Amino acid sequence: MSDVKRDELSRLCRERREELGLSMAQLAAASGDDAMASSWVARLETGQLRDIPRRERLAALAKGLRLSYQTVARAAAAQFLDVEDDAVWSADGTVRVVVDRMGEMNETGRQELAQIAELFSRRPTH
Repeated sequence: MSDVKRDELSRLCRERREELGLSMAQLAAASGDDAMASSWVARLETGQLRDIPRRERLAALAKGLRLSYQTVARAAAAQFLDVEDDAVWSADGTVRVVVDRMGEMNETGRQELAQIAELFSRRPTH
């Protein structure tokens, strides 16, 4: 693990909350999680949380930030687990294309994978 401090979820939360014009208390209330307090949001945004939040807390945070769960979960995995999301996602976040050696692909290849993900996200499910 590198010595670089990861802050993907902290940054996402702070930037999106500010974009929505919410205070930390308003975000906590909008989350629907009665146990989420503005002090927890402050600790998250300032990088003071030590452990990855539980799935339920991430889902509540996503609700409050008006983002998909996948977006919030990917940021949490990057920050707390040092997991890079080496994948291409459909615009709605429901389909992920994972390719070995993704980092070696050029932008054209990534765009083609994004188109494939979009096609699969529009397929009817049974």
